[in-house]
Amino acid sequence: MKEDDQEIEIIETAAQEEEPWCLHCHNFSDYRKKWDTIRRSDLEGGAYSENVVVPQCIACEKPMLFLSTAKKLTWSVYALSTLTWLLGLCSVLFLFGLSPGSIFGLIVLGGFCYLVSRLPQKSRQALQSHQQARREESLKNLLQKL
Repeated sequence: MKEDDQEIEIIETAAQEEEPWCLHCHNFSDYRKKWDTIRRSDLEGGAYSENVVVPQCIACEKPMLFLSTAKKLTWSVYALSTLTWLLGLCSVLFLFGLSPGSIFGLIVLGGFCYLVSRLPQKSRQALQSHQQARREESLKNLLQKL
């Protein structure tokens, strides 16, 4: 009986869910969850539906982004484009040697990699607007202290 009295059950609290960032309001504004259905194919040739939660801003009715997802996407695309350019540079240097044609090919590859790195436009804008809002907030706090 004493063993039962001393047994304490530890209940873990659920991790706090990340707040989405509104790109248009430049704030962690109130939002509602909108459910979308995406049709996916399985390995057996069939299809199934997957439900996805998309946060939508109440003030401007636009979809919101999670900053952690935007950061991961942006850095992944940057890393992919940089590695692609470095692979092209190594192949030119070790396989073909420097010639006007290979330098032109490197310039074209560099332009392509630059364009690929600019693809996650909304994610980059969300990160930039969040950083700008944090700077403005810290400046306001500093001015209030003075």
